[in-house]
Amino acid sequence: MKTKILPLAGLAALVALQGAIAWNGRLLWKGQDAASAPGEKIRVLGRAEAVFPWNEEVAFELGKAHFERGSDALSEPAERDRSFGLAVEAFLRSLRLDPGRAAVHFHLAQTLLYMSYLSLPAPLPYFEEYKRAARLTGHNTQIFFDVGKVLLGRWPDLSREEREFAVDILSRSLSGRNEGRLGEILETWRIEVLDYSLVGRILPEDAASLRTYARFLGERALSREERQAALARAERLEFLRAAGELDEGRRDAEAFRLPEASARYRTALAALGGIRRYQALAGLELVDPAEFDRLRRSALRLLAMNRVEETRSLVDEDGAIAAYLASGDDFTGLGEFERFLKERGLLGEGPTAAAPFKDFPTLAFRMALDFQMNRYRDIVRVGDLLASSSVVVAPSGRPSYVRILRFIGEADLKLDYIYEAERYFRMALGVEPESLEALLGLERCYGRLSDEAKAAEVRREIDRLIGPAAIDLGGKRLGKGEILALDLAADGRPATLRIGFAPERPEGGSLVAVFLNGQVVWEGDAAAGPAVFPASLPAGRSSLEIEAVGGAVVLLSVTRESTPLSGW
Repeated sequence: MKTKILPLAGLAALVALQGAIAWNGRLLWKGQDAASAPGEKIRVLGRAEAVFPWNEEVAFELGKAHFERGSDALSEPAERDRSFGLAVEAFLRSLRLDPGRAAVHFHLAQTLLYMSYLSLPAPLPYFEEYKRAARLTGHNTQIFFDVGKVLLGRWPDLSREEREFAVDILSRSLSGRNEGRLGEILETWRIEVLDYSLVGRILPEDAASLRTYARFLGERALSREERQAALARAERLEFLRAAGELDEGRRDAEAFRLPEASARYRTALAALGGIRRYQALAGLELVDPAEFDRLRRSALRLLAMNRVEETRSLVDEDGAIAAYLASGDDFTGLGEFERFLKERGLLGEGPTAAAPFKDFPTLAFRMALDFQMNRYRDIVRVGDLLASSSVVVAPSGRPSYVRILRFIGEADLKLDYIYEAERYFRMALGVEPESLEALLGLERCYGRLSDEAKAAEVRREIDRLIGPAAIDLGGKRLGKGEILALDLAADGRPATLRIGFAPERPEGGSLVAVFLNGQVVWEGDAAAGPAVFPASLPAGRSSLEIEAVGGAVVLLSVTRESTPLSGW
């Protein structure tokens, strides 16, 4: 009989245990309900622990509920102190069942930290529990990040050893390039620390992170020097990235992966285009300007060559060839580009007396190349053929025809054939009356001839085309982070630009940045008055950008004062 009773008793005990575990799990699920008040959670979780006291998750949730109740009762010392003490006991019970749970160590540390604020006796130092939580979790986890943020918030009270530990956590938690996390860390740093050297230790050497940091400084009116140095460092990293993309593009081109090569070259150019030359404002030279120009010209040349290789023509639908020719490459680069085109038979034969002018776009292209290679006499000979020929220009060919006439005029000027230059510039204006480049060429002709009357007449036309000296912006509002882009026409003379603006709210200044043709030329507080700076405006169109970095500003006007060139 006893032999039968014992198995039955064991089975009953097993069933009871399974039932207790199941009921414990159900009560745990109910106690985790976020909508429940702390008191209700404690009641349900207490029942769960009474049914089966060996579930570490129940003890963990019970500790969180007691902590929540204590946080809600900060104005009631007795209830608050009791709740925090029960929270610690529950977390310790959970850790006895499973010592390796990072989340439990973190919540225990939080509770101990609150108790230290309130000068309550604590069984353990909070820092050690934060350290255990961090070491038990990966550096990309939320707990790891939260530990670093909490320690940063306690920075003034940390010992040297604790600070080193915090720096290690913060630098590793930011290595994932999470902009949201970086923003939280920077805000805590601003409130509790404001030591720029500390940011230098924890910030990853990453262009995006450095730009986020610079934007944070600008928005909160913190150190402008630190902001500009951060942007200069970011631009150096972008320069290095562009150089790497260019090398990869070359390898793709060598393997005849032409679309991939073009994509690499464009990525390199985009990275270079994002470099605003902040190192000049920061007083640094992290990127050699000459090396930057060489890299940019190389990228433009390689992209143009690759596009020609892809299309086997000079049709420039995406503007890659024109962008390269406008880059002002040196003779070596231009010679390489020219040989490349000749090897593919794309330049064709130049105009002759028998067949003077057939393909105006190709001829304009050849002239642009010849002009940059200083082949002025070759261009002038084309002008002589043009003068002795009867040319019919279709409407679609007029832009190229005007370019040809301007190149001939410019070549004549280079060779001091002033009257011939005047004739070709006049011919260009006959086809395109508002060609700013042709008018500027004429003005130089009359300056060389000391014909003040004609020079003044042309000057009036130039002034009409480049617009008024002052642009009224009418109090336009520019919100924080917004950029206003203006198109300026210029005659190539040195000028001084004055930009009037004011902060939207007089009590709070706003950092404003001004860019001319993609390069930063001024940065300052809108409350300090207008931006005034010398501007080197090339002849033709220039881009002026005004960015409200720190807060909304009201834009008033842009005024340009030209400085006459000597001898004109």
